[in-house]
Amino acid sequence: MSANRRRPRGLHRNPFTPRDGFLAWANSPPVTGALCVLAALLCLTAASAAHRHAATLRERGIQARAEVLRAGDDRNALLRFTTTGGQQITAEVGTLGWNPAPVAGGTAKVVYDPLNPAFSIAEARSAPDPVVTWLLLGLAGFFTLLAPLSFTGRIRWRS
Repeated sequence: MSANRRRPRGLHRNPFTPRDGFLAWANSPPVTGALCVLAALLCLTAASAAHRHAATLRERGIQARAEVLRAGDDRNALLRFTTTGGQQITAEVGTLGWNPAPVAGGTAKVVYDPLNPAFSIAEARSAPDPVVTWLLLGLAGFFTLLAPLSFTGRIRWRS
């Protein structure tokens, strides 16, 4: 073989040579398949956490009236409320979907988990939303379908 001719790309060629670089390795079927499996597992974990949070508030949540300390355009509001045990909690709560939007100095009805009142809190009028759980489960299913297609090389990702 002359020095100018390259070897033909066949089945026996090592797909991970330094000449091809990082992108060739990252776009290889084993790596993209493994990334699809990892993405599916992450989506399943996040869906499970979202479902647990919603179920906790639904099963043992306690309602309280909260004072709105700060409300802004960033879709979060700073609320202060007192638990049934007399503990004052100040927490930032997402306001996406609140109707009407919270106003600084106003009040809002919240539901909180008595075991973790500072971190498990939501607006009382909007029930825990299952949309996030279903969206994450759909993404997990999508990545689960992509994984075998990537492993077998039926889908070739281009760089």
